[in-house]
Amino acid sequence: MSENTLPGDLRETVRQIVADVLEVDTDELQDDKSFADDFDADSLLVIEMYSRFERDLRIKVPQEDVVELDTMTAVYEVIGRHRTAGVVSA
Repeated sequence: MSENTLPGDLRETVRQIVADVLEVDTDELQDDKSFADDFDADSLLVIEMYSRFERDLRIKVPQEDVVELDTMTAVYEVIGRHRTAGVVSA
């Protein structure tokens, strides 16, 4: 599932969460920029991102999918996958 399948408001909320966690402006987040390589994100920031998705969006991302959260494209795909599965209740 790609970012285009997420509603615009959800996509923007996800983008803002990632920007907040990485402490960057949303315009710095390009879909294929690596959080680790381009923003020096470590595993603790990925866990914080995961926690924010759970708290703010009420979505539980399985631990095996957390390792995929390294680009906006991957984040949109993971959120979309679990949203479709009925995990998101927003």
